[in-house]
Amino acid sequence: MANKQIEKQILCPNCGAPVTSEICQYCGTMTGLDTASANMEYPLIECKEAHLNFWNLAFPAIFAFGFGFFGFIFPIAFSMAGDKFGGFAKIICIPFAVIGVVALIIVLRNLYYYFSVRLMGKETEGTVYGYVDDDMVLNGQAAQACKILIHTSEGPRFIMYQLKETLRPYGINGKIRLKVYKDRFTIVK
Repeated sequence: MANKQIEKQILCPNCGAPVTSEICQYCGTMTGLDTASANMEYPLIECKEAHLNFWNLAFPAIFAFGFGFFGFIFPIAFSMAGDKFGGFAKIICIPFAVIGVVALIIVLRNLYYYFSVRLMGKETEGTVYGYVDDDMVLNGQAAQACKILIHTSEGPRFIMYQLKETLRPYGINGKIRLKVYKDRFTIVK
């Protein structure tokens, strides 16, 4: 006698249709399913967030200017003061300069993403399906990623928008405005 697995079928509390995701595809009611355990009804497309916050702008800018100062200004100061140490002081400054340049590239890349979406992006509307814990941890709590359904020329698609915060600011089944440019998205406040 073969063992049969019995799958528990979940029904929409409003219309009674079988559901596999957070929002009923027939009547639009919230089903109570957790986003982490729900099925993906539509394909997931890559989403690069194009918003600015402390962690992707100010934090790398601190490194860019702090390490850049020691990496570039100190060698100039040693040269102008008649370097007693020879080239040794300049060699010590190279790692600082490299870290400063890399941090500056990160700042410029994030600014480019943000302004390219703001200036050239096309506005669209999305529906919030739910939230999942992101890989990023802030003060001991998992940051949140928002599962958003958007309509594209290829049909409905999901994006997982990393909020980079622990809050869940948008209501499930709520509509939000987004701007999209290529594979970059930003939520319009």
